[in-house]
Amino acid sequence: MSKSDILLVGQTPPPYHGQAVVSAMLFDHDWKDLEVERLRMSYSDTIDEVGKVGVGKIIHLLGLILKTWWIALCKRPRILYYLPASANKVPVIRDIIYLGLVRWLFPRTVFHYHAGGLPEYLETAGLLGKVAQKIYSKADLSVEICRTEHSPGRVFGAKQTKYIANGLDVELVPRSRPDDAEARVLFLGALNEGKGVLDVIRATQLGRANRSQFHVHMVGAWASEEFREEAEKLIAEKELENTIQFPGPISGDEKWQAYADADLFVFPSHYQSENFPLVLIEAMAFGLPIVSTTWRGIPQLVGNSGAAILCDINSPEQYADAIEDVLKNSDRRQQITESARKHYENNYTREKFVGAMEEVFREVLES
Repeated sequence: MSKSDILLVGQTPPPYHGQAVVSAMLFDHDWKDLEVERLRMSYSDTIDEVGKVGVGKIIHLLGLILKTWWIALCKRPRILYYLPASANKVPVIRDIIYLGLVRWLFPRTVFHYHAGGLPEYLETAGLLGKVAQKIYSKADLSVEICRTEHSPGRVFGAKQTKYIANGLDVELVPRSRPDDAEARVLFLGALNEGKGVLDVIRATQLGRANRSQFHVHMVGAWASEEFREEAEKLIAEKELENTIQFPGPISGDEKWQAYADADLFVFPSHYQSENFPLVLIEAMAFGLPIVSTTWRGIPQLVGNSGAAILCDINSPEQYADAIEDVLKNSDRRQQITESARKHYENNYTREKFVGAMEEVFREVLES
């Protein structure tokens, strides 16, 4: 059998989340003269299964280990490319088992850190953290999507670190709502506390109290039935049943239409594993003004583009003021729209992302 250059190991949708989308782009890319093997991880089918243990997941992990051994021994790839876990006990244990049994089979290792907060989590995880740090240590290359105080490459002693921002293909579609319809604020993401769902509800109540005329579409899957009940109880208390809608999880054409029909994108995240949210890139591609937070990599994602208003985390009053400021000022809204679209085109296209990844793979192969 012929030798391969790279083995890509990663999750691809479903479910839809940032790391899976990034993996799918690399899996689908035409690598030209590079010989690339692909091994898909599929531990979860829905968002609410992520981070949980199950017999099926254990069997899947054992199958992945056997497949990796077969590829390593038969195809002999020179690089193992892997996206490490989020800051969560179960995925970290998975990585310890998988990487502990397969990493030594490959001459080079490239770790691509998409989720945030892993080094900080491992520092507080006792023996588990110490073992995991050994597993992640001394990679040939650490690919990181933004600069952070706790850089995984620095903390885990990678030989070198490269910063490569995510990029996306975005299918622009025309707006289907009348321009003079009541303003629509869009949230798109996992419906959990860390993403700021309750803060959006509180900000909406404050905005309506100030006579701001808008309604909210909160698109995504509920993290749990308990949190759904908590959110619905708060909506009832604030008398927002006719103002906030939950269309559920959507993808493909439905998702692009949701962006096209929105007037503003709100994303007040302080989620533990949040780092460089792909939904903000999608919103910028559609020229949507963004109200978000200063959490982790978000300020770097937006940069000095003028595409977003960034607020403190857990600050519904600030979110309400920012939403009102944008929706009531058409000139500013138009200026932000132009800045957002330009920032996307200059920095976050799929071509820029996969081109940068191809370049670093070649550098590692030649080292």
